[in-house]
Amino acid sequence: MDEAVLILLQLLAAALIVGGVLSWLLRSLLCKSHNDIGAKAVLVTGCDTGIGHELAKHLDALGFQVFAGCLDTASEGAQRLRVEASPRLRLVNMDVRRDDHVAAAVNFIQDNMFAGEEGLYAVINNAGVCVCGEFEWQTWNQIYSQVEVNLLGTMRVIKHCLPLLKSAQGRVINVSSVAGLHGYPGLSVYCASKHALEGLSEVLRLELSKFGVNVITVQPGDFSKATHLLNSHHRNMNEMWSEMSEHARDEYKDFFIAYHDSIARSGFTGYRRKPLSVLPPSVMEGFQTALLTKVPAKKYLLMPTLISRIKMVFLNNIPGSWAQEIVSARYRKSVPNVDMSRSRSSLNTITY
Repeated sequence: MDEAVLILLQLLAAALIVGGVLSWLLRSLLCKSHNDIGAKAVLVTGCDTGIGHELAKHLDALGFQVFAGCLDTASEGAQRLRVEASPRLRLVNMDVRRDDHVAAAVNFIQDNMFAGEEGLYAVINNAGVCVCGEFEWQTWNQIYSQVEVNLLGTMRVIKHCLPLLKSAQGRVINVSSVAGLHGYPGLSVYCASKHALEGLSEVLRLELSKFGVNVITVQPGDFSKATHLLNSHHRNMNEMWSEMSEHARDEYKDFFIAYHDSIARSGFTGYRRKPLSVLPPSVMEGFQTALLTKVPAKKYLLMPTLISRIKMVFLNNIPGSWAQEIVSARYRKSVPNVDMSRSRSSLNTITY
């Protein structure tokens, strides 16, 4: 009897192993299998500049019917899309902070989809704001704008687009960041908004699965120099300085200047000596995979280089306290040593 039970357990274990291997192979084949593009409708937010602008052009070239959401359809970036893309691409005036804008944009999309399309194949929530500076320095308007665009704006777009997404059994692609995985000094509010976006995506993935709607997060690394995410950096810096108390100016002066110089040179990590000024093809390829794979992954990590990807995978798989110490050491290294204890004279204005 004992021998029979042992044989049965061995057979069961062998069956589980074979089943697991077959399941893995089947999933691998499905992940390599892509949906046809046809004339599927896709909404991309934040297309005036950066990743959204490049993504709108890329998806248009692939054959998607792209609705390019722009903060200002009269902006230089929007007008370049009008000229450089095919007639399929439609500009949509969309300020994700405004409910009336988003509602009107969704109505426009519904009225202008190609005949036969039942809804939106995908919504790519790319619109985002990043302000670099320690939490104590940032003004309330800077804090609010990041939460309002990065988190509430994304929620607003999803909320309005859900009927169209459910009709097409489409997918939501939320553009998060490596700042949604770890806490980076100088990016407190940005990190908070991206961590919240990761949490939102986790729950929506469960809630919308019954409708056949996939929820995916794409987590780009530091492409801030290539995406013009920091175009307003000097203006933000001056706003911080203008609202600082005299005590805070005296306390932080040298460190404040050193920090912002570092960001201006090398992007928001303040780390690379030769920051990327052009988005590498791998970024568009990553979004394309997230869009077209029949069985998409939950998350896609997009890093500037293979080395940076290896480093991030390592950071994601070590104890949190170790990762925090590594990030902290990088931050200390990126900003020149400043004696914070010595007395400083006040600096009334900083201009660039």
